[in-house]
Amino acid sequence: DGVGIQIGRCLSALPLPSHVMVRFSPQIDLDLIDYLLAAQSVIFCDATRMGHLCGSVSVHDWQTTASLSSQPYCCHGIGLSDLLKIAGELEPRADRRDIHLVGVEARVLDTFGVELSDEVRVAVPKAVAAVLRLLGAADELLASAELISEHMRSPPLLDVVTSC
Repeated sequence: DGVGIQIGRCLSALPLPSHVMVRFSPQIDLDLIDYLLAAQSVIFCDATRMGHLCGSVSVHDWQTTASLSSQPYCCHGIGLSDLLKIAGELEPRADRRDIHLVGVEARVLDTFGVELSDEVRVAVPKAVAAVLRLLGAADELLASAELISEHMRSPPLLDVVTSC
């Protein structure tokens, strides 16, 4: 389930504050380390497999995310917990940053793409709302997110990603 990019697309369509940047990355790898060390706040959005019901949305802080299994899943080069541990070694104060993982329990993790299972598609608006709450978004922005994510309730006829 390619939920991270779908959450990012919804967020990109919103009038986010100028200090918020939505960055798309096809995988978790060391290319993200500079962003992680430079930012005061980072919210990762990704498919997860934690034993919850498919489509469940969960929010995890730095400590919880860093303690997750270090096994990479799907197409990721390294696990998110490994990336956070490396950041902590490079910058000892990295654990004081505001870092979260918004995860959506996936049905499919063994293929790379932007397709979504039905349960995950329905969860995208909830995940977008979770990100906006972490950003301290106003109610108007949360309402806009619900409208923008309406297209997630039914599969698109054609979905082309030109750049990630």
